[in-house]
Amino acid sequence: MIAAEELAKYLGKGNEALALAERAIEEVAACAQEKCVEATARLVRENGTLRVENTMLELPGRDIADLLEGSDAVYYFCATIGAEVDRTIERLKLSDLTLAYAVDLCAGLWVDEYCDRLENAMRAKLSEKGLSLTSRFSCGYGDLPLVLQSEFLETLKADRFLGIRLTAGGMMIPSKTVTAIAGIGTSGKQKKRCESCSKYGSCDGGLCSD
Repeated sequence: MIAAEELAKYLGKGNEALALAERAIEEVAACAQEKCVEATARLVRENGTLRVENTMLELPGRDIADLLEGSDAVYYFCATIGAEVDRTIERLKLSDLTLAYAVDLCAGLWVDEYCDRLENAMRAKLSEKGLSLTSRFSCGYGDLPLVLQSEFLETLKADRFLGIRLTAGGMMIPSKTVTAIAGIGTSGKQKKRCESCSKYGSCDGGLCSD
């Protein structure tokens, strides 16, 4: 559950912002449906490229290579909080644009927090085996191409299990959906997500879209 005080920081100051945050959280809590599909696989290094074993999923770019340095395997997943959230936001746009905006922000934080829980649960399992997990990385971060999103979804069969689809522009539907990958090894790098991105320091410091 997202804390109202955390959400309110993006909505203004004072009791009015806090009250708006509380209303937004209530709206998202009433319609969010957390679902995910996840997998682990060996990481294959061939001819200078990284590939997830037994898939066609290749991971190009220096940023992901840096994050997965020392990793022997990967944990990757697709997580969503469902289509009803999108419908709620669209409905609110017709009657209360301010609340719709707050719900949109809240839903983004909600799915991100859900991903944190998935990541931490896997980290705990691996820790029992003496293994570690890097921080997660998503398509569109740094130089990992956003167009790789379709390959992630196909590899995880997210369309079949979660009903996820891509628009012509490469956006996922439902919109509050995240794909991500992390490395499994004996000494995983634990960079913060922003610091894992080559754009770190040059963006506007706003909320990233997963």
